Amino acid sequence: MIGLSVGLLDFGEYAAVGFQRPVALAGGLPLTLPRIADGHLADVLEVCDGIVLGGGRDIEPARYGQEPHPKLAPTDPHRDAFELELVERALDQELPILGMCRGIQMLNVALGGTLVQDVSLVDEWSTHPTDPGWTLWREVQRASLEGEEEVPQHPRHRITIEPGSHLHRALGVTEAEVDSFHHQALDRVASDLRVVARAPDGLVEAVELTGEPYVLAVQWELQEEWRVDPRFLAPFQRFVEAAAERA
Repeated sequence: MIGLSVGLLDFGEYAAVGFQRPVALAGGLPLTLPRIADGHLADVLEVCDGIVLGGGRDIEPARYGQEPHPKLAPTDPHRDAFELELVERALDQELPILGMCRGIQMLNVALGGTLVQDVSLVDEWSTHPTDPGWTLWREVQRASLEGEEEVPQHPRHRITIEPGSHLHRALGVTEAEVDSFHHQALDRVASDLRVVARAPDGLVEAVELTGEPYVLAVQWELQEEWRVDPRFLAPFQRFVEAAAERA
């Protein structure tokens, strides 16, 4: 049983399909988590064997000690509060975690790291592929919902993967190509996390937790990348296997 925390404000129907589908294909039973306050999260986590942190809006900069920059996109403060508690409780219970896009950013912030509010603010990242306004992402999202085999054209770049990492063991390669829709990125990486993949410009593309439980988070939209390259279903399979071992 895999609990999913997903963005509900901008994804529409995709929020009930896009992140759940690869979990199901990997052998997990996806359960979209309700954001009910007053102690219900503990009860919900009693039935979860793993947690997915999906994409969505920017995290409020106050959560990592910064003032909002003019390039900050819309935020989701209620989700921020929910996921900060979710990450803390999931790690306390040693639940496997798989994060993507906002998920890697939330994991980093929850563990004490910081973010760059827009990639253009770092000189070395000024040409990093991105998708302002999610224009191309919405076309990919539409094609995904309609079941089109061909994924529409979108920004991409190569990454280098650390040998021996969870990501390396899943994909079996030290280099790959991934999508690149995000406009924010990790700045100071939390001390409990180690970087296991980077873009050619040095931007952090994947991190994992040192030791147990199984925790892997990536910067790209992993839930769609398997439609471009079937090998990217493997991280979901490894994650579901880790959850099954705990069940």
